[in-house]
Amino acid sequence: MTFATQESTCRYNGAVTPISPSSQQESFFDDNETWRDAPVLTGTTKFTPLPDVKNIMVTGGAGFIACWVVRHLVLTYPEAYNVVSFDKLDYCASLNNTRALEHEPNFSFYKGDITNPSEVMDCLKRYNIDTIFHFAAQSHVDLSFGNPFGFTHTNVYGTHVLLESARKVGIKRFIHVSTDEVYGEVKDDEDDLLETSILAPTNPYAASKAAAEMLVNSYKKSFKLPVIIVRSNNVYGPHQYPEKIIPKFTCLLARGKPVVLHGDGSPTRRYLYAGDAADAFDTILHRGQLGEIYNVGSYDEISNLSLCHKLLVEMEIISPRSPSSSPPCNYTTSPPSSCPPVAEQEEFHRWVKYTHDRPFNDHRYAVDGTKLRKLGWEPKTSFEEGLRITVDWYTRFGERWWGDITNVLTPFPITAGSGDGVLDEEGAEVCDEPVTLGFIREETAVSASLERLKETSNSTRSPNPQHRHRHQDQHQQKRREREYHHKTREMSRDNTNYGSNGIPRSCTLGSPRLRDPATNTGLASPGITLDEEESLDDEATDDRPTTPYDEPQSRNKRKLSTVVGDDITKNSFNKKARGTVA
Repeated sequence: MTFATQESTCRYNGAVTPISPSSQQESFFDDNETWRDAPVLTGTTKFTPLPDVKNIMVTGGAGFIACWVVRHLVLTYPEAYNVVSFDKLDYCASLNNTRALEHEPNFSFYKGDITNPSEVMDCLKRYNIDTIFHFAAQSHVDLSFGNPFGFTHTNVYGTHVLLESARKVGIKRFIHVSTDEVYGEVKDDEDDLLETSILAPTNPYAASKAAAEMLVNSYKKSFKLPVIIVRSNNVYGPHQYPEKIIPKFTCLLARGKPVVLHGDGSPTRRYLYAGDAADAFDTILHRGQLGEIYNVGSYDEISNLSLCHKLLVEMEIISPRSPSSSPPCNYTTSPPSSCPPVAEQEEFHRWVKYTHDRPFNDHRYAVDGTKLRKLGWEPKTSFEEGLRITVDWYTRFGERWWGDITNVLTPFPITAGSGDGVLDEEGAEVCDEPVTLGFIREETAVSASLERLKETSNSTRSPNPQHRHRHQDQHQQKRREREYHHKTREMSRDNTNYGSNGIPRSCTLGSPRLRDPATNTGLASPGITLDEEESLDDEATDDRPTTPYDEPQSRNKRKLSTVVGDDITKNSFNKKARGTVA
């Protein structure tokens, strides 16, 4: 089955369905002809076809990375493989991504949902599928904070449906596409992580992908399903939905609008061009060993702040700096000797703004791709070249390719069909200086503690109202002072001059909206209830030895956070666990 034409009928999962002129305008088969002007992009590898592979199903085939793999397999192996793109056409997918294959005899499209067992089974049987590339997933981290159940449903349940269906029909290869985010945050001084490293996801998206991997492994063990797991770092390039940083910022700059960074812009990511990613999956298909895990990693690690500088240069908004001059890490706090010219700084500040960060944002990811490189794969596109191709593509086709993308160009996007986002545009206040959340988190923790202390004191009132209020006011005032001074000891380590709202005093706009104190302090969690006598009271004690920095009013709080809120990656035990599994 191929894409619809302009006729009065179209093929939908093999059935001929009448379409009225009005409904045809709203059909997912609509074609604005934009794709005809765009280049047909694929990878570069080509291997001897596998004799036991004939019919390949690619889930999420109209999405970003998957569409590159679909185009590459269809056009590189026209006589060897039949490729079926299976996609429900969610907000981040587009038939434009594969319309160039419309008349290729070895390509078919099936509109289906991986969470629907009957649609999955129908596709597997109809096309006699023997190999599956499982790309379909909810993948935008920002949205996973606002709609985590949707991520669990698609990424975990959808994967389970696919695994069970694959088991029933006897699939010969099941290549599961995961992410480097399942490893969790990697410190600056830590080595790149191997495929055997412990999984420690830190956000709902990464957790759902790690859970999906557990299911894949269980089917490998229990049912001997022939699986391969692939963990890739960030992929960028043409055809990516503009909710991700590179296409999003490119589209904003093309509109003449500034870009907005989360936090201070210091988190780094490693970027892999989509053509190199397609080559990696082609290599894994033809040379990968069943039952193995492969990291797909590049060496192009770039901070969000430096990425903004590169985009401004690529779009000729600011002039490129000399080769001996490295991209700026921070236009506000860089040493004088490394500061760019004043005019460049002013232009940078004009186009780059800041807002508050995600509830949690991993500083960096770093995976070791040596295992895949031993199969013969190497990235061929430098970041500079890949960025040039990407920026050119989005300035020419981005807005026409996706239609109205205004809602996803906000700091915290809300997209049609994706539930709800983290925050709408009005709630994401923007300022001119980097936003550091250390002060905000501490201030929120102090407020939460004081609120609980107030509730506790109200529950033990003195019989004499006048004496009660006077004693209570004095007691709470002292307690506030002790809490505040204790909490501010570790605030503002970068010596930034912060105002009382947690935003640098040089910012022109208001502070970000504070989040739920429970989220930041670990004082509350689903399934955990604090009794009144367990509240943060001065008299509360524990049996742990007192250390020099202990203060009575914070002992019980630390004891509780050790159980509920502490990040185990800070423990010495986990430093060993972050190594390899024997």
